[in-house]
Amino acid sequence: MTLSRFKSLNRAALIGLSLVVLPASAGMAYAEDILSIATPPETPAEINNFKLSEDLLTRMEKVHAELERMQLSPTAEEGQDARPSMDSMVKSIESRPQVVELMKAQNIAPRDYLLAYFAMMSALAAVDAEEEDQLVDEVKGINPEHVAFGKQYGDRIRELIGE
Repeated sequence: MTLSRFKSLNRAALIGLSLVVLPASAGMAYAEDILSIATPPETPAEINNFKLSEDLLTRMEKVHAELERMQLSPTAEEGQDARPSMDSMVKSIESRPQVVELMKAQNIAPRDYLLAYFAMMSALAAVDAEEEDQLVDEVKGINPEHVAFGKQYGDRIRELIGE
């Protein structure tokens, strides 16, 4: 896998998330900003320390499937933040009561959904990068438990992120 493939994987995952949960009205610059949150030079501790489990993945799959059925349109406020933070993305989700209710039904808070999503993205990137010597240094700081999780549930994670 080349560096461009690594970035494409993350960009595809980000776009998949943005079409389902995050604001879909923003342009590519917005996607690039979110990509920088999900894949900064060093994975943020909040993402890297997040506990992943098969149960959480199963619940996220249920949320994702239901969100796809809902076919939500972006609101006027979404996409206004040129440099979104984790907090602004959580606020965007929380502005949609039907999405919050769906997550609540699966016992997932919006922030936890995003943290898990980004943790799974970084896990997949690390799994893929392990096979490429030139990328190993870029992902060596990713939680080893996340890497093991990515190896075990890679196919399901790829489906969740729309790869």
